[in-house]
Amino acid sequence: MIRIEEAAAESALELSRQYLSAYAKGQIEKEEHTVRTFIAYLDGKPAGFLAAAKSNGLEFIVYVLTLPEYRGTGVAQALIREASGTADYALSASFSDAHEYAPELMHILEKLDFKKQRTKYNFRCYGDDLWDRWDAYMEKSGRRMCDTLRRQGYSTVTLADASEELLDQFRHSYESEYHNVLNHQHLIMPGAEITKDVSVLCVRNGKLSAYVFAYMPEKYSAVFKTLSSSEALHGSGVILLPLAESFRKVREKGCVQFMFSMDGIGARANSFRNKVLGHVITKRTMRYTYTYSPEKGMA
Repeated sequence: MIRIEEAAAESALELSRQYLSAYAKGQIEKEEHTVRTFIAYLDGKPAGFLAAAKSNGLEFIVYVLTLPEYRGTGVAQALIREASGTADYALSASFSDAHEYAPELMHILEKLDFKKQRTKYNFRCYGDDLWDRWDAYMEKSGRRMCDTLRRQGYSTVTLADASEELLDQFRHSYESEYHNVLNHQHLIMPGAEITKDVSVLCVRNGKLSAYVFAYMPEKYSAVFKTLSSSEALHGSGVILLPLAESFRKVREKGCVQFMFSMDGIGARANSFRNKVLGHVITKRTMRYTYTYSPEKGMA
């Protein structure tokens, strides 16, 4: 018989420390989050645990674990049922399709009335020939497109060198047409100088036309989090100019791998992926987010 107890975070961490990723451990230990932790007991013995963190009026499952010897006994389902049944906020779970137990987790969440809210596509680009592939694309068509855009009056500037007027336009910029997450926290994040060095604005006649927001969480890798162009320029290809310049910047810093993250895939995002990213993508994974609303019984 499975019994669930809400426990102190220290107790749950002690039970599961050897299985936790550094990210999960850090999230559980963060002081700014209020973390609920649950331990599952099977026949009186610890069999699994779950941690859920509250932040900004929402709660998300940081980690759920069934100890190896108890897998397949319903422990994870019991833990998630307890967490959702006692939640004061909408509870969400986010995980990658690359995870070993992703199909099982999807089945459990759907059985417990969680609703799929979001699918994010992660495109990873790496390999010894990464920059050779990019150079081949630029030689074939990319450089010609960039030259055409420059002749039309478009130019680029990094966030580090942008005027206050351009920065103000950037802070109040449009929605991302490529369905990535808008996030301007780089303006207050530690290490923002690196973010500003490789994030590039595209400008014409003093007006922001498009931009690429990227950052380097590690010395040799980069994350391209947001790409966007103004609505009037959708379909013009103008996004390529700041992207090519940002690629040049991260390449100069020794970057050997990078990632793009996109919510869903619309027609424009698909076109961009096929025409541009397709030349450098090495691996694609999907990240799903499911949400349960305690008020309605389901999200």
